[in-house]
Amino acid sequence: MLRRLCTATLATAMFCGLMTGTATQAGAGGRLDVVAENLVTPRGLTWDAHAGRVLVTEAGRGGPSPCAPGVGGYPACFGATGAITSYTPGKKRGAERIATGLPSVINEFSVLGLHDVDASHGRISVVFGMGGDMATRDGLGPAARGLAQTGTIDRKGRLHPVGDLLAFEQRHNPHRADVNANAYGIVRVPGGTLVAEAGGNNILSVTDGGSVRMVALMPDQIVDGKPLESVPSAIAKGPDGAFYISEYSGEPTQLGKARIWRMAPGRKPVVVTSGFTGVIDLAFDRQGRMLVLELAEKGFDSPDRTGRLVRVERDGRRTVLAREGLEHPGGITVAPNGDIYLTNRTTSLGEANGQLLRLRPGR
Repeated sequence: MLRRLCTATLATAMFCGLMTGTATQAGAGGRLDVVAENLVTPRGLTWDAHAGRVLVTEAGRGGPSPCAPGVGGYPACFGATGAITSYTPGKKRGAERIATGLPSVINEFSVLGLHDVDASHGRISVVFGMGGDMATRDGLGPAARGLAQTGTIDRKGRLHPVGDLLAFEQRHNPHRADVNANAYGIVRVPGGTLVAEAGGNNILSVTDGGSVRMVALMPDQIVDGKPLESVPSAIAKGPDGAFYISEYSGEPTQLGKARIWRMAPGRKPVVVTSGFTGVIDLAFDRQGRMLVLELAEKGFDSPDRTGRLVRVERDGRRTVLAREGLEHPGGITVAPNGDIYLTNRTTSLGEANGQLLRLRPGR
């Protein structure tokens, strides 16, 4: 299953160790502080270098109506309750919402909506999930149009939809299980964005003009003779210029089956490391080491909601940076000074108890 990706170039040589490294539990984490509270279902986040701040997505709490059948036939109800919060380190009023009234939907199991943000290349790019097909979005009313799309946020906090991911999936449906548009990760590239589409199990390219095409279909893996869906959860650009894709890996009871893929420009993704559980996001620190964030170390169905942040060392060893204090974390980004920011309590069905955490690694 695993394919080696070891080249002679210095930029990618560090990833040769990912394939064979052994996991260790030697903690090297520093102090984990709460720097913002009362967030409503926080998910992905990013460092905004232009403004020297962290931008945090809030998926919101959905709303009472209108409602429509969503994925699996469960009712999904709409509300304009999503937001983006800005946190500026060192500022007296460190956290403030810069965009509100963004589309959000709630079903019996989760809140879906604004899932990730990228603030590079001079604009704020966002991606929305939804969990359903075209009939779902149509049934939620015209205000729900931004769901299952990419978009940009202007200086007044207004959303401008760009690429209709749901329309693409409705037409092509690369993963034939069902039509389920639920994008989760976004990264800015010249002329557009790349999107990790968890519902369609694929990576999509969206141009600034709104054209959508599939770059890669993430294959199922066979576990105990049965297919286990990949479910890509995040995409990030690595220090070698390639893109790295994390996967949630299908069933919540399957522990240790999530993988990380590397996708070089113009090439198919290949696995570079595995053995994780429910990876929800990934990033790279200032030294170019991979940071892998697990939603729940013991699986989503476990009553223990403790997540885990793991750093993959250059020789492939794994160092646990944080565990205690992580409660269903949902996103990670790294500031220029090395501070690591994470969203916390991301699955609370719209309660305003979400947090932004800051970790200052010990080494």
